[in-house]
Amino acid sequence: MPLLVRLRPNGPYVLFTLAAVVAVVFGVTRAGLLGAVIAAGGAVLLVLFGGPIIVSTVCRVPVVAVDESGIRLPLMGVRLSWDEVATVRRSAALRGKTSTPVLLIIPARPEVVVVRVRPWLLREARGNLTRYGTPIVLSDQSLDHSLDDIAAAVRRRRPATGEV
Repeated sequence: MPLLVRLRPNGPYVLFTLAAVVAVVFGVTRAGLLGAVIAAGGAVLLVLFGGPIIVSTVCRVPVVAVDESGIRLPLMGVRLSWDEVATVRRSAALRGKTSTPVLLIIPARPEVVVVRVRPWLLREARGNLTRYGTPIVLSDQSLDHSLDDIAAAVRRRRPATGEV
């Protein structure tokens, strides 16, 4: 049975989504050009933050799927067979003075994966490639499974032994 990891919005994520809803409502109730601009900006934020929530929780599309054929990241637009995965390992993302644990999925050819990423995630993938050496960096802050669960699923299903 594959491991299916879905989005579980954390507090800040929900806050941004609610702020987008408030901006849309405020913009629609306000007349004129300023109202239209506020509503449009709120709608863009709502699509960016609310879209993944709807797709993952209502439509049941996983953020990460680990099975016998490899690792899929449907919301990111990436599918890696096991022979395309060089290694999977734990690391830490530094944010100011704090660090957050992350799981790095390092493809054999990172530049090919960057091309596969959805256009609106391209900038983040390139930034991750520069910072971590891979375009795929997972944090469990908004996921319904821990990084340990994902790493264990990779260890169980990956044919060749890899660092996890």
